[in-house]
Amino acid sequence: MVASAPQQPESIGPYRILDTLGEGGMGVVYLAEQKAPVLRRVAIKVVKPGLDSKAVLARFDRERTALARMDHSCIAAVFDAGLMPSGQPWFAMEYVPGIPLTDYCDRRRLSLRERIELFLKVCDGVQHAHLKSVVHRDLKPGNVLVSEATGQPKIIDFGLAKAMDQELEDRTTFTALGQLLGTPEYMSPEQAGLAGADVDLRTDVYSLGVIFYELISGALPIPTGDLRAAGEDGIRRILRELEPKKPSTKVTTAGVGSATAAEARRLEGRQFASALRGDLDWIALKALEKDRSRRYQSAQELAADLQRHLDHEPVLAGPPSASYRAMKFVRRHRLQVAAAAAVLLAILGGGAASYVQFLAAQESAREAQANETRALRSEAEAKRNESIARQRADENAALLMAEAKAKDAAA
Repeated sequence: MVASAPQQPESIGPYRILDTLGEGGMGVVYLAEQKAPVLRRVAIKVVKPGLDSKAVLARFDRERTALARMDHSCIAAVFDAGLMPSGQPWFAMEYVPGIPLTDYCDRRRLSLRERIELFLKVCDGVQHAHLKSVVHRDLKPGNVLVSEATGQPKIIDFGLAKAMDQELEDRTTFTALGQLLGTPEYMSPEQAGLAGADVDLRTDVYSLGVIFYELISGALPIPTGDLRAAGEDGIRRILRELEPKKPSTKVTTAGVGSATAAEARRLEGRQFASALRGDLDWIALKALEKDRSRRYQSAQELAADLQRHLDHEPVLAGPPSASYRAMKFVRRHRLQVAAAAAVLLAILGGGAASYVQFLAAQESAREAQANETRALRSEAEAKRNESIARQRADENAALLMAEAKAKDAAA
């Protein structure tokens, strides 16, 4: 049955409809106002008229049930649910007056650190969903809205969510063989495969990796044009075989786009690649591993490695070389290392001064000894000269006496 164009109702249940927020293939989302028991605005999602097939209703119910079982500040909450007089199901959820994650970061010109700190909140929300046995399967910037007033991210649209336990599994509509389900640019290789239903929480880790790559570099690891022009079989092949470039390499070949992206991150063009090189390259590529056993095994693991980067600790995705770990240690303990270096310099400086003083003392001692030796020699020389003079005087006196005796004898 072909769905008719939905007309905006005046009210749904106890909610007064204010506006139409959006329309997708399955349903329509309205902005509504609730007046009791609390005054607030909500978003109401309604299945389109005529789209009442078992598959559509199951998907709609799956999203409502998945949202209802979660309670996290980064996931839109469900408040209410019901049926319209026409029999169309609806549910009221938290209204998120936000913009896509990447748009928010670029508009605010957030630095790399600020982007990572915001992304960590998203990872925490995804981890919460995984702990509730829910895999989103369509994580992308458009499904992570950030409030321009508060800066709080909210994950929305769990319409493609997959259950990881029996309670939700009973509500899951399985993908038909060969059907792509999700957004190709953010889709993991296993999700795009012919057995697309065989996914686990690591498919969301891959999608988070794509979002992270885009957040830090301003570009997708696999360009949209390459995917959209390839067809379903081509998409599967590309996602399975094409290895993405490192983010630092990507930005060096992006030309004008790279300069714009650098400016949006408060970086100069020549600093951009350098800021991404190393930790951020390694983390992005580990999250995007084709083999899911080589990816981060959870959103929490990905977040933990990013936190290590922010704390200047060695990241698990990086090489465990001694020089890398030493560099991280110095950056992590910058003040302590500087203080230790100052103490060492003081010790070395004090030692050098002491050695100089020691040499000076030795020189003084040698000079004093030389002076004493010269004095002793002078004294000995004086005594010898005195002895010689005395001897000569005695000889002269004896000679005079002999001459006097000779004169007396002659007389």
